[in-house]
Amino acid sequence: MTDAIRKLVARTSYVTGALAVVLSPVPLADEIAFLPVFGVMAARIGKVHGLAFKDVPWRPIAATTLAALTARATINVAVSYIPGVAAVANAVSAVTVTRMLGNYVDATCAEPLAARAMSFKEIAQHMKDALRGARTPAVAT
Repeated sequence: MTDAIRKLVARTSYVTGALAVVLSPVPLADEIAFLPVFGVMAARIGKVHGLAFKDVPWRPIAATTLAALTARATINVAVSYIPGVAAVANAVSAVTVTRMLGNYVDATCAEPLAARAMSFKEIAQHMKDALRGARTPAVAT
C-alpha cells in the first residue's frame, strides 16, 4: 500500500467513524451513508493504480462492501440498545470496516483481472481479528 492510499484510507476512516457516531441513534442509517463514501474511496484508489473509473473491478468491490456492511450491522445490532456504547461500537466497527475495505480495494485494483469478492465469513474473521486487537493480515484477491 502506497503512502497516498494509506492516507486516503485513513481520511476515509475518520469520515466513517464520525458518521457512525452521529448516526448511531438511527439503526443501520450509517450503512446507507457509507455506500457513497466507500464508492469514492474505491474510485480514488483505482485512480492511484492508474485505472479509469470504468476499469475498476466494481462487481467484486460492491459485493465485498455489501457483505462487510452486513457483517458490521450484525455486530452493531447487538449493542445498539446501550446508549454511549452504541456510538463507540459504531465508530470502532466503521473504522475497522473502512481499513479492511481499503486494503481489499488496494489489492483488487493492483490486480483487477484476478479480483474476487470476499465472503461474509472471511470478512467476519477479519473484523473479529481487528476488533480483538490483532493485526489485520493483508487481504488476498
